[in-house]
Amino acid sequence: MQAVDSPLLQGARVKIFLGEFGSGKTELAVNYALQIKALGCKTAIVDIDLVKPCFRTRENRKLLEKNEIEVVAPEQRLENADLPVLPHNLTRVLSQQDYQVVMDVGGGKAAIVLGQFSKLFASNPYQAMLVVNTCRPFTSTVAAIVELFHCIEHASRLKITGIISNTNLAGGTNEQHIQTGLAIAEAASAELAVPIHSVVIPEWLAGKVSTHYPIFVLKPYTQYPWMV
Repeated sequence: MQAVDSPLLQGARVKIFLGEFGSGKTELAVNYALQIKALGCKTAIVDIDLVKPCFRTRENRKLLEKNEIEVVAPEQRLENADLPVLPHNLTRVLSQQDYQVVMDVGGGKAAIVLGQFSKLFASNPYQAMLVVNTCRPFTSTVAAIVELFHCIEHASRLKITGIISNTNLAGGTNEQHIQTGLAIAEAASAELAVPIHSVVIPEWLAGKVSTHYPIFVLKPYTQYPWMV
């Protein structure tokens, strides 16, 4: 049975995570899809992170499919190609109203390619969120976040409705990183007149970070080359 009152299901059924390389949006998208599926919802995750061929949603395909989450991504023979290849079944999952859809979208080429679906999004309400990691150079300052926000909105032709503060240094993340990053995200939020959607906290800091914003507890799933 679906927990329809869960914060995960609030807002539009299509949730789009946008951000540059290193923002942590892919790990966030994977976590989000798994948590939605755990509520009993029919769930699909869409990988349109076309810019960097290193760490994408499709790397977690086995985990996601094991949990009965449909993975919508370019054909496996093309999954390591740094090409603007769109999944052939993207339109289907966006149009089927019984799906909860999580989309992992990068900046640059990915955002531009997504723009061609603007008419489809007009008839399928979405919630687009910019994922910000202030420990990364592309979003380390308010000015950089504001510039990225406008660039992605323009390229994707989507309206970004919130900022997710996801400041982290992977396993080295501590409470101070999160609080410092949140302060920068708050300043950008005020300048852009869009709300802070949530604050991401790694599972080892759950209950240790104080904030009045919604908290999303994240469990690391992605195995990076230096971890094996």
